[in-house]
Amino acid sequence: MLMNLAILDAADAESPLKAAELQVLRAQYEKEGEHVGVQTQFNYAWGLIKSNSRHEQQEGVRLLSDIFRISPERRRECLYYLALGNYKLGNYSEARRYNDLLIEKEPENLQASSLKGLIDDKVAKEGLIGVAILSGVAIAAGVVGSMLFRGVGRNNR
Repeated sequence: MLMNLAILDAADAESPLKAAELQVLRAQYEKEGEHVGVQTQFNYAWGLIKSNSRHEQQEGVRLLSDIFRISPERRRECLYYLALGNYKLGNYSEARRYNDLLIEKEPENLQASSLKGLIDDKVAKEGLIGVAILSGVAIAAGVVGSMLFRGVGRNNR
């Protein structure tokens, strides 16, 4: 039952905000302009990462990376959403790196544990797809090579 709760936590984190909700965060971020507060930037980045738009997710990761870099006291807060954003973008090694840092600091964090499972599953699935593609290419090359070899053998008779 505990694992099901963790999966629900990760699924909730991936559901996008309504357009109006994201617009509120965007308006506050833009209103603060050059002097945007760290909390406002974090809130907007969080909303962007939850988006289904790849461009918005990239912008969210960029904003959180800035916070992570310039505000050491806020790093722990950024870790999960940096991991989630990179996961959604398909940057699994970066996602794993941030998520592992969070799990190291908070071993009981259910969202991080759930995200770890999602990352591991995706990496394993993509690894299997890669193996299948390479196998298909090798088989096709073997068939073509066999056909060419048979054709050359017939021409030499």
